Amino acid sequence: IIDKNRFTKCIQHFLKSIFVDDESFIDMSTSISGSGPAYIFLLMEAMIDAGVHMGFSRDTATTLVHQTLLGSTLYAIETGEHPAILRNSVTSPAGTTASAIYELENGRFRTVIKDAIWACYRRSLEMGGHNSNIGPGRVATAQHLQQQQPFTTPLPTTASAAATAKSTPNADGHHPVEAPCGEMNDGNGK
Repeated sequence: IIDKNRFTKCIQHFLKSIFVDDESFIDMSTSISGSGPAYIFLLMEAMIDAGVHMGFSRDTATTLVHQTLLGSTLYAIETGEHPAILRNSVTSPAGTTASAIYELENGRFRTVIKDAIWACYRRSLEMGGHNSNIGPGRVATAQHLQQQQPFTTPLPTTASAAATAKSTPNADGHHPVEAPCGEMNDGNGK
């Protein structure tokens, strides 16, 4: 079990704090930064498990993954370059990295990450009693996001019954999350 105080002190030692004037950004930051370590730990776990599956010891695979993520992050911070430029700079045409990226893109890696972040953001809003019917494929507009209307305020939509159903938890206490559509559509209806 991780000591939460130790983890918080470690994170605060290495990370930069960002202050915002508008409290609506707090729920947004929760979805990226607050829950972000769990996303990274899951990525680390998957990479380590793949390394073990290929034949590395768990210790060796763990060291490789830790150093890869640390080095990549430090390099991104140091250069200030857009991640796409950095990724392209280490991806040779028809090379090993290009093959791996191809699989990640076919597996909808970007969409899964974006969907997870939107689901976290919506859940954070719900926990604060605010309208969570926002984001790709949702009916709420940016104006609703800025107003942070509580669930008790009817949404201005013809599908108000559907919106109410979406704000109602299911049997396990979680709110259903739909797959987003629109800007995240890969052109094949996925």
